[in-house]
Amino acid sequence: MNPMIRKELRQRMRERRSWILPSIYIGVLGAVVAMAYFFTLSESPWQRGGDIQGAQIGVTVFITVVFAQLSLLLLLAPVFSAGSLTIEKEQRTLPMLLTSLLSPADIWYGKFVSALLFLTLLLVSALPVLSLAFSLGGVGPAEVVRATAMTLLVLASISALGLYFSSIFRRSVHSTAVTYAAVIALTAITFIIFTMMESHWQTKQAQITRPAGVSAPEIPRYYSIPLYLNPFYAVASALMHTRHKFPDWLICTLVFLFLGLAAAFLAFRNIRRRGESG
Repeated sequence: MNPMIRKELRQRMRERRSWILPSIYIGVLGAVVAMAYFFTLSESPWQRGGDIQGAQIGVTVFITVVFAQLSLLLLLAPVFSAGSLTIEKEQRTLPMLLTSLLSPADIWYGKFVSALLFLTLLLVSALPVLSLAFSLGGVGPAEVVRATAMTLLVLASISALGLYFSSIFRRSVHSTAVTYAAVIALTAITFIIFTMMESHWQTKQAQITRPAGVSAPEIPRYYSIPLYLNPFYAVASALMHTRHKFPDWLICTLVFLFLGLAAAFLAFRNIRRRGESG
């Protein structure tokens, strides 16, 4: 095993938050499941004397848990990745690492894997909660696998991005703040841009006079380009059934894969330059 991975995992698992954080994480997801279940029941036809479909509750609970755990993990990812290299700079141990037998690639790989492994632990620990939808129907193992795989890819890209900012700044507070700003840009800003573009398209189509019975065309696909950078849309696209030959989930996969690889390359270059200059 990479000695950086062993060192990071031992240090992280000995901390108090190594068991407090997963407990809080599972507790929050459990509360989300309970809220989604009871809210769905309160709005169902069963409350009005009709029949309730278990599949409807299962799908609602599943989608709610998927996006709730993605929100929590996006909040936690910068904490484990953005300070990985800056803490070595603050403790003045990075020069010793660079002069050791470890290469810059080994240092980056060890920091990246150790950060991603803890996030994966949280993701896997939530699988029993996510699989509760099986008992209600409407969701199968394929949906769980697709949602989990896309979530893991998004977390890997965010972790690589956090390591890149950690390789630039000297203080953990700066790299963490910029990483959170990048996460906000990917989640909120991309959605706002898409909403503005969609509103412009609808306004333009409303000004066109069409014969009776002729509906407006669908919004062009290139209007969805900002959403391909959105982590929530990436996970949602993995659950959608599409008729396109080049589906949105594949585009999102390539986009986040490219984002992660580009961030990894730039971070590796910064570490190597620091070793050459030091």
